[in-house]
Amino acid sequence: MRTSLAVKYRPKTFEEVCDQKITVQILKKLVENKAFKNVYLFAGDSGCGKTTLARIFANAINHNEGNPIEIDAASNNGVDNVRTIIDEANKRSLDSEYKIFIIDECHMITKEGWNAFLKAIEEPAPYTIYMFCTTEVNKIPQTILNRVQRYNITKVNAETIKNRLVYICQNEGFTNYEKACDLISKTCAGSVRDAITSLEKCADYSKDLSLDNVKLILQNLSYEALFALTWALQDKDEGKVLQVIENLYMSGTDLKSFVEDYLDLSLNLTKFALFKNIKATSIPGYLATDENPVVQETVKISPVAWFNGLTNTLLELKAVSRYDNSFKSTLEATLLKFCRG
Repeated sequence: MRTSLAVKYRPKTFEEVCDQKITVQILKKLVENKAFKNVYLFAGDSGCGKTTLARIFANAINHNEGNPIEIDAASNNGVDNVRTIIDEANKRSLDSEYKIFIIDECHMITKEGWNAFLKAIEEPAPYTIYMFCTTEVNKIPQTILNRVQRYNITKVNAETIKNRLVYICQNEGFTNYEKACDLISKTCAGSVRDAITSLEKCADYSKDLSLDNVKLILQNLSYEALFALTWALQDKDEGKVLQVIENLYMSGTDLKSFVEDYLDLSLNLTKFALFKNIKATSIPGYLATDENPVVQETVKISPVAWFNGLTNTLLELKAVSRYDNSFKSTLEATLLKFCRG
């Protein structure tokens, strides 16, 4: 079975980690001074490098001897599972100086499980290190948070992700990838893993990563539909507004997700209207060139206040979408009302 690109290009050293400069600097200093704690917590959004950093840190602590013990707390979250981990932690490692546990998705551990962990965390064996990773730090008891050294792993900026994707494309022999990498990097919400996964999905269709090919595969975000709807609203063309929504609906697009994408675009168009700089937004650069001035032309039509009003309307739509079982009708009615406003 072929190794996925996300696994193949997963960083193995501190130098390869995308962003997280302060955290990396601190961890390297801890290794240099051998000033290790017994309990660490890496918290942040999915795909930003929590478990990767924990692995790199663990290997650096043990000079790449032995392997950290990785445990998925989503399926090992009960008190009996935790007691098994604690029993294992009390045994010395046979092939490394420290026995290191990386416990992923630790927010899934039950209340009873955390209670069992508490004493082990308060009085750990001197040769045992726990590294907890989580996307939902708010679900971890405060009694645990008070006893860990916490590192917040941030989303990775789009330019860094783009550079990483370009590097992968060059190594893999892909072609026509520059604009595709720019597009993917700005639609992955700061997740390097999601970006690489999207890149691989496109490359599985064709090694030619032209914009046409990439947009065909990544149907979750259609800038054509987003701008078509914006122009229809600006022209107060109610028929066109309804047509765009109907086309999206018939193509199987999740309209609630579309509203979230549209809200993001509306906010970014507001930023562009204010600052006249595409880099102040997360809109792909190819939509704001002299040859393809889609953004500039769109913003020329309406004042900043119009985009503010659209953003507020979309915020209201998003707020009601969660429990709306006939959201298409709500979306149509709301945007028609905005047309007439």
